[in-house]
Amino acid sequence: MKRIVSVLVLLCLAMVVFADDGSVSSISGMIKSDLFKNQGKIQGISQNLTSTEKMALYSEYKKDQWVPFLVNFIVGAGIGSFIEGDSTGGAIALTGDLLGLGSVIIGASTYASSMYSYPYTYSTKGLGLMTFGYVVVVGSRIFEIIRPFTWTARYNSTLKQSLNYLAGISFVPSFENGVAGLTLSYKVRLN
Repeated sequence: MKRIVSVLVLLCLAMVVFADDGSVSSISGMIKSDLFKNQGKIQGISQNLTSTEKMALYSEYKKDQWVPFLVNFIVGAGIGSFIEGDSTGGAIALTGDLLGLGSVIIGASTYASSMYSYPYTYSTKGLGLMTFGYVVVVGSRIFEIIRPFTWTARYNSTLKQSLNYLAGISFVPSFENGVAGLTLSYKVRLN
């Protein structure tokens, strides 16, 4: 009988120790599913969280832009944006790359076939399509380089607002010239 009671007591203690806070886990689930759609719900629930829990959630789910930037820069096709979770940016970049490369290939093959068919004449068939393709590829690549920075900033800002999380306080010194002469003052700013 003593063994059963001691096992039950140990199980109860284990449940208390390993129990997860319901609001933290529900916020985690909403962030994972879609932060932007669940922003209002997260704001409502996060009001009951401590600043430590908010900081832990923010640290866990904030995004970094450097890996998606490098993948978009080196590989292209919006793969870095897809890795980051930005499906819209990834789809735009993938479409731009496919359209541009397709235009370059079709334009080059049209130009080559016209040059092969009429070898001693000057032909511009396909050059316009090739030029269009190169412009689209360059534009898409510029988009792929910029998109991770803008999307990550928007995501992290939305996450911070949803959690009602203030990262800290900063003191900015400033010098003011007043009636008493030069004075030093500090401006307090919440980040």
